[in-house]
Amino acid sequence: MRKQYFIKGPIQGRYLIAIVISMIVPTLLVSGCLYYLIATLMAQQLALPESIYGHLIPVLKRINLYLAVGLPIIFIAIFFYGVLISHRFAGPMYRLEKDLDEIIAGNHKVRIRFRKYDRLDNIAEKLNKVLDNLPQSH
Repeated sequence: MRKQYFIKGPIQGRYLIAIVISMIVPTLLVSGCLYYLIATLMAQQLALPESIYGHLIPVLKRINLYLAVGLPIIFIAIFFYGVLISHRFAGPMYRLEKDLDEIIAGNHKVRIRFRKYDRLDNIAEKLNKVLDNLPQSH
């Protein structure tokens, strides 16, 4: 059976946008401040001779390469982890909606169950208790 990870699109989308923004904004701020600090130190305070400056350029290029390769990999890994985490609450919400639709249609024998690692299981327990206390219609 194939898993569908985007069940509640708008809710999961907002959650994933928050994850992406919380990754990108600090990364840009920290890297911008770091590069500004390096440039300021090299240009103003250190007054490096050309020979030393020439040796630093390859090091900075190597750092840029590591960042250019490493950061996207980390971002992608965090994004997919966010999809998995959001699936843990979006899946139960979808299932809950479907079960509540059946209950509204008159099937009070429905019991709400979620997968083992899903969230919202406490809500399912309480709703099942409410259903148990409803008068049985024959």
